[in-house]
Amino acid sequence: MSEHFVRGVGESTRHNSLAYGYSLALTGSFGVLNLLDRTTVFNIILFGIGASLAFSIANPLVTRGFTTRVEGEPPIVLTLGTSLGFFSVTLAILSAAGAGWLFGDWVAWLVGAFAASLGYLVLTAAQFVLARAIRSVFGLPRMRER
Repeated sequence: MSEHFVRGVGESTRHNSLAYGYSLALTGSFGVLNLLDRTTVFNIILFGIGASLAFSIANPLVTRGFTTRVEGEPPIVLTLGTSLGFFSVTLAILSAAGAGWLFGDWVAWLVGAFAASLGYLVLTAAQFVLARAIRSVFGLPRMRER
């Protein structure tokens, strides 16, 4: 029974960790910006544009203009890297807060959301680099693939 529970948790986290972390990052970022500036429909639209713009820039950069497929990380690296997600979530929220404090008004919503998304993307990538390094240091026998 416990083996099935562990498998269930593994399946749940395997495919959801990045999206879950990003949703926490953007929800927190929205909340911070809302505390610093009044929410309007226009500001919410700017928030959506700013948040998605980071991905619109990152995708063509990492695929070299959509010409190269990016190789995926091994499952154990993904697991370890996403376990460090609290760092990228925190950075994203702090980035939005910084933009909100620095710019204010509608600019904060656009720049804050962009900074939150970009911060999440960059630090998450760094977490995977760290996870790969940890795997190399400890070797494959201690962190094997399933």
